[in-house]
Amino acid sequence: MNATVKARQESDRHASKSWFAAIFARPEIGPIGVMLLLFGMLGYFSIPTGEFSWNPFAGEGFNALGIRNNLKVISQLAIIALGAGLLIIAGEFDLSIGSMIGFAGACMAMILRWGFSVVIPYISLEGGVHVEFYTLLHLPVVSPLSALLITLCFTLFFGWLQGYIVVRSGLPSFIVTLGGLFFLRGLTEVSLRSFNHRPDQAKGATTVTEIPDIKNIVDVPGHGEMEREAAKALPETALLDILKDVPADTLASITERLAYTYQRAADAKTEIMTARGVKPLERALENAIDSGNEQMVATIQDKIATFKIDPVVARSVTDIDIARAYIDTLHSARPVANFFGGDIMEPVFDWLYFPIDWNTNNFGNQFAQGLYSCVMICLLMSLLCYLVLSRTQAGNWIYSTGGNLTAAKANGVPTNKVKISLFVFSAFCATIFAACQVFEVNTADAARGNLKELEAIAAAVIGGVVMTGGFGTVLGIIVGAFIFGLAKEAFFYIPGIDGSFYRVFLGLVIVASALLNENIRKRIMGAI
Repeated sequence: MNATVKARQESDRHASKSWFAAIFARPEIGPIGVMLLLFGMLGYFSIPTGEFSWNPFAGEGFNALGIRNNLKVISQLAIIALGAGLLIIAGEFDLSIGSMIGFAGACMAMILRWGFSVVIPYISLEGGVHVEFYTLLHLPVVSPLSALLITLCFTLFFGWLQGYIVVRSGLPSFIVTLGGLFFLRGLTEVSLRSFNHRPDQAKGATTVTEIPDIKNIVDVPGHGEMEREAAKALPETALLDILKDVPADTLASITERLAYTYQRAADAKTEIMTARGVKPLERALENAIDSGNEQMVATIQDKIATFKIDPVVARSVTDIDIARAYIDTLHSARPVANFFGGDIMEPVFDWLYFPIDWNTNNFGNQFAQGLYSCVMICLLMSLLCYLVLSRTQAGNWIYSTGGNLTAAKANGVPTNKVKISLFVFSAFCATIFAACQVFEVNTADAARGNLKELEAIAAAVIGGVVMTGGFGTVLGIIVGAFIFGLAKEAFFYIPGIDGSFYRVFLGLVIVASALLNENIRKRIMGAI
């Protein structure tokens, strides 16, 4: 009997599918599986050698500090991957993202340190023909919000310019943004060397430092606004005066917390001293076992079991300690800088430290103060992109522009405006990334953002975005960023494997993802 195979019909694409088939037809399902694998690897291999636990939070990868640092890397990458991913869905690329990060960071840093001026060049004939500059406006002190807005004027204009050139000239966006990559990187270095140039230097530096820690400027009672560390360094009499108007329950809470910290530190020192005292006995025990001296083995084992030292006494909590701890609780007087460079969820991490006793290092100090603000910014931007892409007409325009440009134009989709808008959005994402870095570390460097454009594109591709355009989701882009960030950490904990092997892994994942994405695209379109 000859079996006949029914030919695939166009209507098969619209036939109802089981929930299982529908799930596995999603482009994100493969990346989510890889992400869960990396979660398990990081949780398992980061557990200290010699310990065994099924709890993934027992290792360094997912302790409080590990979660804080991992989410920072993932969130910052996800911010720029959103811009790159949406642009790829529309059928274009932006290779200038990394250079835009360095340019935006340099702009903000220079404005915050030296102010902002608007100058008009003109030709002067006095003493010979030469160019002079007339200062139309000079702002010696610029707020964080103003510095960000001024920077956005430059970066968004450049994003618009790249998009305009692409749609008007018909040149591939790869070529246009490649030129933008070199142009912005060179402009950043030239600008930094010009502004950051002392008279005794032959050539200026490409790094801006000595920016005030703006996010940690607080309003200290009786002293006005000052940096948190400077406030904690005030004379003891001034620190005591600060406590006069502090509520009693606040003082009691701070005192209890400090007493707990000092006791944990004392206990840790006691354990370290005990371990140091036991080590010689353990070595002697090994020698006794090797020599077969059973009497000596029993004697040393008894000494190890009964070995004790006097416990270290915890230091007393003083009013000066309480005053400095109270200054740490004051809210930032610069909310914009704190929004980009500060922390979030501090009460939760405080609770995990005391009384939960999880967010604690070996000396009783708090591991992490909270999550970096870029995590919150990433979530907000992801939600916005999801709503635009999945719930608005603009999202349909983006998909149709990348899926079939000719058909989109025939149906009245403003494809040129869609592409230019997404180039502008990509520049916006790079600027937000730069703002998070500048306000966090209070420095800027021309090399910042190097190769970030490739990481952003890689994260989008790993997350299910098809390079030919028309397919991809925000969830997939975020999952791709998670895979990229987790792989960086997980492979450094695997014993016997060079940490840089994660690049090999990511290279294979990128190629496999591209093949899988194309297969899914063909199935959805009915090509296979």
